[in-house]
Amino acid sequence: MAATTLLVEFEIKPGRTGEFKRAAEALFARTQEEPDTLRYEYFLSADGSRNVNIEVFRDADAFVYHNRHVADLVPALFDTLDKVKIAVIGDANDALWAELADVETVHYERLGGITR
Repeated sequence: MAATTLLVEFEIKPGRTGEFKRAAEALFARTQEEPDTLRYEYFLSADGSRNVNIEVFRDADAFVYHNRHVADLVPALFDTLDKVKIAVIGDANDALWAELADVETVHYERLGGITR
C-alpha cells in the first residue's frame, strides 16, 4: 500500500480565527499519539481567513483511524468554518470514502514523478 496524503483547505468564518486556532491545536495535540500519521501540519493565511493542512498517513486505514481518534474534537473545528475541501492523493479505500462522505473531495491517483 502507498501512503495516503490529504490536502485540506478550510475557509474560516470571519472573526473566528482565534477559535479555529484553539480547535486545530487540540486536534494537533491528539494526533501526536498516532504512529501511522507521518505528517500533520496546519498553515494559516496572513489574514487568518484560510487554512491548509498537509496530512500524510501510512495508508488509507491510518487515515480512518486518525479520523475516528479525533472525532470528538472535529465539531468544534467545523463550527468555525464556512467551507471544507479535501484532496485525497494516493491510497484510498471504501472506509476512507465513508469517513469523508459529507465533505467536498477529489481523488488524485499517482500518474508519475519522483519521490526522494
